[in-house]
Amino acid sequence: MASRVNFKTILAKYQNINKGNVRLTQSTLFLSKPINPTTTVYNFDVLESQTQTLQGDEIRLNLNDEFSITQIGFYLQASVLGREGVDTGARVLLTHTQFENNFVEAAKLQPFYDGAFQIAVNNIIYLDKYDTKKSNITPITQNNAAGGVAYTATFDSNDFSKHGLYPTEPIIVLSGAKKNNLQLTLPRSISVANIVSTDNTGANYTLRIDRVVCKLLGLNAQNGASFQK
Repeated sequence: MASRVNFKTILAKYQNINKGNVRLTQSTLFLSKPINPTTTVYNFDVLESQTQTLQGDEIRLNLNDEFSITQIGFYLQASVLGREGVDTGARVLLTHTQFENNFVEAAKLQPFYDGAFQIAVNNIIYLDKYDTKKSNITPITQNNAAGGVAYTATFDSNDFSKHGLYPTEPIIVLSGAKKNNLQLTLPRSISVANIVSTDNTGANYTLRIDRVVCKLLGLNAQNGASFQK
């Protein structure tokens, strides 16, 4: 029901500014930055045109579009390393830092879930001091030290607390035609951590936690940016 209300509300907004032909689609922005042990501030790049930092798994905003945020989530992203440290190419999202048998490595990451997030569009702050603790979830599948799915995020569309996403009210709009500043500030710096575990065949693997992720769910308005007619 909530998503239907959001759709009607946002569509009415575009109709009121004579953009009734804007196409709204359910969408996601998936923004990430490499962990940097020398900083406590992460500025997420929002636009597809910022190609210098664009990663293969990122989903960013087209210059012609607008994005209405309805849910926000923060994650630690890990590369899965197989035997002898070879990168398997797989990536997993983590919603916590509580690893039973890796306390020292996990401690490097804890400040991530003590952070404060801010969103400003054209230098107007629409979200301030939003705490990342909302996304700090430790489901059973992550707390288990054994099994091939250990430490991977659990997704349940019926329960926000299961996957680290949290509803956003009022709705915030990002625009490809404006300056979007998405900034995460941590109380202390974090550093890359290596969490060793065992899969269901008994073989060791390593989760190299090396990126932070901001995931935004909402509605994308194709050709909704302000310089579009």
